[in-house]
Amino acid sequence: MIESSPLTVNLVRADIDEDEYDELISGLKDMRYTRERSYGFSLESVGETMLSGHLVITTPTNIQEFDEESQSVVKKQIDRTELIPFRIDLANGFLEVFSNQDDVSKMKTRLGEASDWDIGLTEYPLDLSALYDGLIKKDKDLSIKSMKINNFSPDGNVTGSYHLKMFEGSEAENLLSDYGNNVSYLGAEFDNGTERVTVGFFRSGSIRLYSNSESDDQLLTTIKKAVNEAEVMPNA
Repeated sequence: MIESSPLTVNLVRADIDEDEYDELISGLKDMRYTRERSYGFSLESVGETMLSGHLVITTPTNIQEFDEESQSVVKKQIDRTELIPFRIDLANGFLEVFSNQDDVSKMKTRLGEASDWDIGLTEYPLDLSALYDGLIKKDKDLSIKSMKINNFSPDGNVTGSYHLKMFEGSEAENLLSDYGNNVSYLGAEFDNGTERVTVGFFRSGSIRLYSNSESDDQLLTTIKKAVNEAEVMPNA
C-alpha cells in the first residue's frame, strides 16, 4: 500500500463494527472495477482488522493531437484512469486516503455505496495543540520546526496569517497554548532511532510525510494512536 514516502494521508474517522467490516469486504469484492461501470475497487490485501486497495475511476477526456495525414489538429477522446490508494484500519477506527483531499469525498461516496450506506465515515479537523500533547508523550525527541497560525496578532494591533519557523521548544509550546484552534499547520521532526523524519500536520486532517523513510507504517500507527489517546478526533 505505502511504497515509500514522501506521501500524504488524509484521516477520516470510520465507525465500523466487525459485522459491518465483513459486509464491507463482500461489497468491495462485488464492486470490482469494470470498464462498463467506469469505477470500482481493486483490493490489495484483506486482513482481520485492516484492508487496503485502490478506488479505480475511469473518465473520458477530450485531448488535441496533431494528425499527420490531414496536417491538422484534431480532437480525440481518451480514457484517463485514476487510482486512489486507501486503507481501512479497523483497530484504530480510521479510513486512510493516500491522495489529495479532493479525493476523500470520492472515496467516502464509493465506500458508502459498497456498504449499502451502513458505515459511518466522518471528517473532523485535527486539534493540533492536543495532537502535539499526545505525540510528545510517545516521542520525547519530537521537535516542532514550523507552524502556521491564522489570526496571529504579535502586538495586538496587527492580525494576519503567519508561517513561523522556530527552534525553541518552549516558544512553540507557548504559541500552541495561546492560539489553539487557530494553528492550521504544524511541522515536526520525529526520531525513529536511526533517522530524523519530517512530518507536516494540517488542521484539515491531512498528514504529510516529507522524508523518505522505511518506517512509514510504524510512524503512522504512532500518529493514529496519539490522535485516539489525546481525543484529537472524536469517535463517530
